[in-house]
Amino acid sequence: MTCINRKTPNSHTHRVPLIVGGVCVLLLFAALAASLHTRPFMPPNVAQEHMEHWLIEGARKVAGEVRLRHIRNMEPFYLKRNYQPIWLDSYQLRPEAHELIELLRETSVDDWRNYGYSLDTLEREMRKLTNLPEQATAMEVLLTDAFVTYAEQALNNELIPNADENDHPTMRKVVLSGEDRITEEQIITLLHESVRQNKLDELLAGMAPQHDGYRRLRAELKRYRDIDRSGGWRPISHELTLNAGDRHVEVPYLRWLLDQYGDLPKGTLAWFLGDKSEKTLRAPAREKNPDLSKPEYLFDGPMRAAISSFQQRHKLESTGKLNKETIDRLNIPPYQTAQRIALNMKRWRQLPNDLGDRHIMVNMADYSMRLMNGGSPELEMKVIIGRLDRRTPVMTDLMRIIEIAPTWTVPPRIASSYLLPKLKRNPDYLKEKGFDVLQWRNGSAVHVSADDINWKNYSGRNLPYTFVQRPGKLNALGTVKFLFPNDQSIYLHDTSSPELFARDQRALSSGCVRVEKPRLLAEKLLQSQDGWHRGRIDEAIDHNRTSRIRIKDPVPVHLMYWTTWVDDDGTLQIRDDVYQRDLIGGTATHASL
Repeated sequence: MTCINRKTPNSHTHRVPLIVGGVCVLLLFAALAASLHTRPFMPPNVAQEHMEHWLIEGARKVAGEVRLRHIRNMEPFYLKRNYQPIWLDSYQLRPEAHELIELLRETSVDDWRNYGYSLDTLEREMRKLTNLPEQATAMEVLLTDAFVTYAEQALNNELIPNADENDHPTMRKVVLSGEDRITEEQIITLLHESVRQNKLDELLAGMAPQHDGYRRLRAELKRYRDIDRSGGWRPISHELTLNAGDRHVEVPYLRWLLDQYGDLPKGTLAWFLGDKSEKTLRAPAREKNPDLSKPEYLFDGPMRAAISSFQQRHKLESTGKLNKETIDRLNIPPYQTAQRIALNMKRWRQLPNDLGDRHIMVNMADYSMRLMNGGSPELEMKVIIGRLDRRTPVMTDLMRIIEIAPTWTVPPRIASSYLLPKLKRNPDYLKEKGFDVLQWRNGSAVHVSADDINWKNYSGRNLPYTFVQRPGKLNALGTVKFLFPNDQSIYLHDTSSPELFARDQRALSSGCVRVEKPRLLAEKLLQSQDGWHRGRIDEAIDHNRTSRIRIKDPVPVHLMYWTTWVDDDGTLQIRDDVYQRDLIGGTATHASL
């Protein structure tokens, strides 16, 4: 007992310093951890000093190379704020700054024009952003300068491509000019108010389309840019042929590529990656002496399914075989696809924010049309669009009138360029196709006998007659015409040549859009109209009884041109650029800004 009593106080005495030391170590680590998570603070006077430098003395060489474009209005803007940043929280970028940079990226990827954002400098400065006030404030003024440039382009519709095409010279230019143009001063005022009301995020959101289609393309743009930046992409040899069960050194790379594009069935690479994410896999390197017996070299069922998926997305024949046409598409560099995606994102700017709960959407590049109702397709069908010399224009309007068993008044340009040459070769053409000839006399249209006219005496510039085709099976407009007001006589209609819908390439009309299921479309659009059921529509058509019906609730019609879009299943679709509107680099197919 005595021995135990002596040891007890000695043991306690030795334990106290250990406990105190342990607590000190814990406090030290806590202090270090807290210091690591404490953000550096930029004092207002420091921010002011460096902001004044960039806006007054260094405006010609911000970050060593950029000359500010909007310094005249930027300096008073920051003066009102005592030169305090709006895009920075001390030395860190605010979420609004990241959103602005993303907007600038997705706008400029297509290389359609020189956008003037100094994006390379912005990207570089963002990567090396530190606690140096001179470097951070340079980033601030660069962002504001880029914002004003972007806002000018967005608010004045300069980011809308194909606004004034040569084959539709009467099309209204969408780029604002003159008194309608939003000025730099107005943009600075808008920026000031949004910051004052803490609504900078809302201002940025309002400058980009908010449609789901636009947002979906954003993700695909990132996908293809990431593939390009990975450095793993390379073209595939056209000598490569693969059949089911084949083994080849190129199969691992092809599998990687199809996985990156999203065509490989999910989980297909799990056997190879284990717990790793499939998307983190780098492109496999070519092996000099590969062991082709390994499973990664087998062209198996999942690979054929991936090839088939790729073909379907490009509207190729879905064979699952690696043919020449498929290799051609696989060999399109991902950066070029990213360019097309970025350009197609701009096309969403041509649409109003509200498409209409019930609306018609035509995608010319896909030769398709959908009647949408509450976000879901109520009706889908094929369409025929204008041929290459009479391209259907992009437009949006309200469908107000449906004409059952229509007549067709031939537009003057078609009468002179198409109809007159036929009449010179065959004077009986008008009788064969059911045309009446009219001539204006004393302000009234008078029927004229075609038998009394020598068509060889007339030219396209001298043709005083109007041609009207009677309703019936031969009528070029078919059985139904769907009208919406525009200055180019563009509308939807049936056709007297329904066999043309069997073709894959359907750029065949003179500019109007021919629809595959006109009676069904009329039935859907007139279902709220008293008395206009399908039986009555068919009866009017069968008896050639022309009826003009005003739609009770006009339906928005959007004639669009998307060569890339994300479908309802979340899959990127890519189509041929039939109208050559995707040409990059300021070529003639783009609007002159």
